[in-house]
Amino acid sequence: MNWNNDLKFSENAEQYQDELYRNVFPIKKITRFPNCHVLDRNYHIDIELEMINGIKLLGQEKALRKQFSEFNTFTIEFYQNRFTKEKGEFFNLGAQFYCHGYLNGNLPEDTTGFIKVYIINIFDFLEQLKQKPIKELEKKTKPSTGKASFYFINYNDIPSKFIYFKKEFIQ
Repeated sequence: MNWNNDLKFSENAEQYQDELYRNVFPIKKITRFPNCHVLDRNYHIDIELEMINGIKLLGQEKALRKQFSEFNTFTIEFYQNRFTKEKGEFFNLGAQFYCHGYLNGNLPEDTTGFIKVYIINIFDFLEQLKQKPIKELEKKTKPSTGKASFYFINYNDIPSKFIYFKKEFIQ
């Protein structure tokens, strides 16, 4: 897969994420921020959900292909560059929630929704994780094919107090 295919896949996933948000929250308006927007660039914020009562929630989104669903893990960029230890999302994410899940297809045209999806209270979850020593956290990372490394945790190991919503669909 190349970057353009990944972009198309992510853009296609937005319709399923929007449907999920509308079923979970009393949504008035959904606003997505482009990659060049200061909120995305500096704080990794992809989306703003405005509730009917005026409250606004800021979030990050990740929709993964079905082929990776067997891993059953939440992943977040730990180091943007693992060689220089340039900090990634884990350290500077400004979101309140993280919508993370696996879609039921590997290509946009084969996809009709999620097979597994979680909305995580990411701010509080990261605050708890950051109480651990950095060396312990680094042991729970995996390198990407590029320079980055990703912290991973099985969905089942995320304490329930950090889960706003979860849904697993029978295939």
